[in-house]
Amino acid sequence: MNADVLNTNLIEVMKNKIPDGVNLANTLMDILYIGKEAVYRRLRGEVPFTLNEASIISKKLGVSLDQIVGISYTNNAMFDLNLIHYSDPIKTYYTMLGHYVKLFESLSDDPSAEVSTASNMIPQTYYLQYENLSKFRLFKWMYQNEKVNCVKYFSELNIPDELKQTQKAFAEATQHIQTTHYIWDSMIFYYLVNDIKYFASIHLITEDEVTKLQDELLRLLNDLEDIASRGKFDTGKDICIYISNINFEATYGYMETSNMEMSLIRIFSIDSITSKDKEMCRHMKDWILSLRKFSTMISESGEMQRIQFFKKQREIVENM
Repeated sequence: MNADVLNTNLIEVMKNKIPDGVNLANTLMDILYIGKEAVYRRLRGEVPFTLNEASIISKKLGVSLDQIVGISYTNNAMFDLNLIHYSDPIKTYYTMLGHYVKLFESLSDDPSAEVSTASNMIPQTYYLQYENLSKFRLFKWMYQNEKVNCVKYFSELNIPDELKQTQKAFAEATQHIQTTHYIWDSMIFYYLVNDIKYFASIHLITEDEVTKLQDELLRLLNDLEDIASRGKFDTGKDICIYISNINFEATYGYMETSNMEMSLIRIFSIDSITSKDKEMCRHMKDWILSLRKFSTMISESGEMQRIQFFKKQREIVENM
């Protein structure tokens, strides 16, 4: 395949990727840091995009090089590995959260923005608002990964103030999305309580720390029940909560706006992989929608089911 065809394919893929009304030339100037004339020479085909430029465009716009080459691998998709580095977990975790804060804040004014999540763990949207619960999630990840090897006891983990602020900013930013759908595994509180009990049994968490975690879990349940009864965050944005009648093996997420879509799969407890591949996003959206068929809505409607669910979760927490 010659350079002219590759260049043409790249231009067509970019045109299909950017939202309607957005100027491609201006977008490329921002992405490639080159002048307007240099961009237009490439768009006219007078000068081909270099491999380095194509790779930068591929990363920034979320298009695959397979598309550019003109080869279609139906089982392939591009993913971003948002993994925490072992060498400095606190710093990279802070950076990762900061990235998501900016992403959600950029969507707060989009009336079409929608986030859907099927979760088998308490979503970050909630537990990051609580100091000990957010600390426990990070502690569990660090303890499980021997390469980190920076803390052994829960009390040894110190969370910097800047990370605490970013965690709260993340939780707040997610509550400004126009519509949020949550499907929860009915065992999400049981799983977390079981983890806490395990670390307490091997004496890495003290009784006093367990009590603090228990208190925060009960506060969290009160907050969640209030939100579920109203069907809205304190920001006034809509939230729909479903309880799944079947268990699922991972946490899946899907985000859609007027000019962007992204899928997410939670891995390694607090890490995630994301993709803007259209086919992957379509499959993720369909999968999350399919889980609703096996779920009961407890926000606004479903009062009896909502009461029963939160009563059971409180019993689990109180007996930890």
